[in-house]
Amino acid sequence: MHRGSAIAMGLLFAASSALGLSHQAAGQASAPASKMITLTTGANMNNFDQVGNASWRVAERAIAADRGNGFLVTKDSYGDFKFRAEFWADEGTNSGVFIRCDNPQNLSAQSCYEVNIFDANPNRGNATGAIVNVTKVDPVPQTLYKWNIIEIEAKGPQLNVTINGERTSSAQDTRHSRGRIGLQYAAGVIYWRKVEIQPLTADDIAEEAGSIDANCQAGFGIIFPGQPMARDVTFTAGAGKTLAAREYYVEKGGNRYSVTVADLPNGPYADRELLAQTLAELSKKGQVRTRADVELGLGRPGGQLNIMEPNGRQLRASAYSAQHRLTVTQAEAVAGDTEALLFEQSIVLMNRVGTDLDRVAPGNDAPRTYDCR
Repeated sequence: MHRGSAIAMGLLFAASSALGLSHQAAGQASAPASKMITLTTGANMNNFDQVGNASWRVAERAIAADRGNGFLVTKDSYGDFKFRAEFWADEGTNSGVFIRCDNPQNLSAQSCYEVNIFDANPNRGNATGAIVNVTKVDPVPQTLYKWNIIEIEAKGPQLNVTINGERTSSAQDTRHSRGRIGLQYAAGVIYWRKVEIQPLTADDIAEEAGSIDANCQAGFGIIFPGQPMARDVTFTAGAGKTLAAREYYVEKGGNRYSVTVADLPNGPYADRELLAQTLAELSKKGQVRTRADVELGLGRPGGQLNIMEPNGRQLRASAYSAQHRLTVTQAEAVAGDTEALLFEQSIVLMNRVGTDLDRVAPGNDAPRTYDCR
C-alpha cells in the first residue's frame, strides 16, 4: 500500500505494532510443501479407484486419458484439505476435480463440488476455474497446450480455487462436508501429475484464519470490531451530490465503524473528481488535524482524514475510488481508540474472488488473497 505521507505511514506502523496485525498476517498463506502428501507423481494410480470407462493409463510420465468417460477416485475420504496438482489440457478437453463426493460410485455436480477444467465450455460462467453451481468464473483462465497448476482449499464451508497462481473462485457453501476426490475425464485429452493433498485440522484452519472481513462482492475487506450489519443508504459525496449506496457498520460502546460503498457502473474506473468532492464533504465534520493522499495500488486513488469533531470525539475517515466504485470508511470514536485506528488502516480493495488489488506494495511479490465470506 502506497501512503502519501510520513504521517499516514506512521499511523499504519502504529496500528500493526500495537496490535500485532498486518495485511500480510490477515491474508491467506500457502501451506509448506513438506505437509503435502503425494497421491501420485504420475508414475502410477495406486491411490485411486477407477469409476467409469475412461482410458486411464500412465503415459509420458503422467496419468492420462483420451477416451471414454469416468474418474480416478481417491481411496480415502477428505473433509478439510488443501489439494494441488499439475494438469495438461488439449483442445476440447473437458475435465475437472470433484471434491467431497457423497457417493464414490456416482460423481456429479449434484453429489460433489465440481471444480471445472473446460476452457471451451459454452457456459462461460462454468468454464475452467469455476465451482459448478457455486461460483462463476470471469475471466476464464487459458490452460490449453501447457502444464498448469490447480490448487483447491476446502475449509469448512469455505471453498477456494486457484489456477496458475491466480484465484478464480472463492465462496462458502454447506452442501457437502466430506467425501472422496475424483479426477475427471469427459472429452479431449487430459494429463495429471504431481497430485498432492494436505488434510487440515481445526487448528490448521484456525491458524490460517485472517482477521480481514472480506466482502468480495462489495470490493473491500476490513477488520471490523464485531459482526457488521448492512443497509441501503443515500450518501452525500459533495455539495448537492447524493449517491445510492450500501453501508456496512458496527456500533460498539458508543463508537461507530462503517464502510459505505456506492457502485458507479457508468463512471470511470477511478473518479478522482468525485473522490475530491467526497473528501471535501467529510472535512466539514470537524477540524481536520491531518490529511494524507494515498494510492491503494496504481490508479486507485484515495485519501485519509483525521478529524476532531465539535463534540470532542475523533473521526478517522478515508475514501477510495476504484472498480467503478466509491468506498468510504468512517470510524467515529473516542480520541486514540485503537480499534478505530486499526479499522481505518486495515482497508483492502479486492476483486470478486478476494485478491488484493494492490500489486505494488512492499513485500507483495505474490498477490494476497482473502477468503470471501
